[in-house]
Amino acid sequence: MAKLYLQNLPTQEEVHARVAGLHPDVDVKPLYTNMLFMKVAAELETHFDDLLSNYGLSSGRFTLLILLRNHPEGLKPSELALQLGVTQATISGLLNNLEKLELVSRQTHQTDGRAFVIKLTQKGHEIIQDIFPKWYPRLAAFWAVINGEEKENINGLLGRMIENTAVLNQK
Repeated sequence: MAKLYLQNLPTQEEVHARVAGLHPDVDVKPLYTNMLFMKVAAELETHFDDLLSNYGLSSGRFTLLILLRNHPEGLKPSELALQLGVTQATISGLLNNLEKLELVSRQTHQTDGRAFVIKLTQKGHEIIQDIFPKWYPRLAAFWAVINGEEKENINGLLGRMIENTAVLNQK
């Protein structure tokens, strides 16, 4: 599904005027903050996906490759799914694609001959080595407008937000 987001964000006042009748106790601040947060996330994803598409990758596939790089012993598909927060069916599709690109390989598990692990291939290592020097400077330049103390504050806030995501599942 295509990810849609507003190109031109309304002001807080415009948001308040548009949603005032939808809920009696509407506070525009969380709505507006969420709009800004989602806009930044979407922009980051779009720009990095543009870079990664030159290699036949998406942000998700690149994340999977980096995860495997950090686990040279390999990971079972179920472990990958758990660490990436997706279903095993999703991982299976990603792995099939990455295997066709010869970026990962399936190898028999060292202690359980019935199972297999996914490992990064030499070509997978090489593509990461090629992408990272193009990817990282863009990321660093993006975050350069925020000083170290501000980044620490953002990290703390984002950590609290991650811990609070369970409230999103409440009915």
